[in-house]
Amino acid sequence: MNLKEDKVIGIVGGMGPQAGLSLFNYIINHTKAVTDQQHLSVIVMSFPGHLTDRTSFLEGATDVNPAFNIAEVIGKLEHAGAKVAGIACNTSYSPEIYDVIVDELRKMDSRINLLHMPAETCDFIRINYPKVCRIGLMATNGTYRSGIYANLLRDRGYEVILPDPEFQTSVIHRMIYDDKFGIKANPGGITREVGLLIDQALRFFEEKGTDAIILGCTDLSTVFPEKTARGMLLVDSTEILARALIRHATHHQKKNNANRNTADILPLRDL
Repeated sequence: MNLKEDKVIGIVGGMGPQAGLSLFNYIINHTKAVTDQQHLSVIVMSFPGHLTDRTSFLEGATDVNPAFNIAEVIGKLEHAGAKVAGIACNTSYSPEIYDVIVDELRKMDSRINLLHMPAETCDFIRINYPKVCRIGLMATNGTYRSGIYANLLRDRGYEVILPDPEFQTSVIHRMIYDDKFGIKANPGGITREVGLLIDQALRFFEEKGTDAIILGCTDLSTVFPEKTARGMLLVDSTEILARALIRHATHHQKKNNANRNTADILPLRDL
């Protein structure tokens, strides 16, 4: 395969200290490869200083919509050769941001295939866990208040378990955003305070009879290494986006040359 035929994956990072890295690591870990050459081509672009905080915009703390610079980064990824892309930030998929991104890409005449992390995550649960009925969400205030996950889940017939706004802000959002002990302020480690808040959040969902919890913030990928907690399924949206990017990047390889020994992954329904 020459470079023009390569379905390169693009990652918009920089929205969470390790968000882009986590997504890239999942792509590596879920690609079936036994040599360097069988791994997929990936471009990661991280411009954190140019991307306004998504929750701050949605809450009105700033009027600078990060969508415009996110779209510009996606344009740079496409110019560099990316054919399919994912944004390593759930809050960026809130309609006030995501719809502007899509509109800007349309103005650029972009042909890149931009995947939708929340939709991919909800479809993954529907396909792979048919017995799950009650689904909780752990996310930033921006994602929580946008209703993006709640609406997608209800459209698919799920009962959505959400904390009240006070609990959401003082427990879940705080574990991510606290400027002293939060996950964003301490990349690569879990502080004692975050550990206590995680326990409090899990206890809430357990008491509500939750079947599964969506980790709807890329920062949470770094602190939940297990797939279950207190008997509840933990669904990592970052991991699901990685699987979807692999599936899209390898589909044409399997279709055009079924006998070729290339990097591959099973469709979601076969996992």
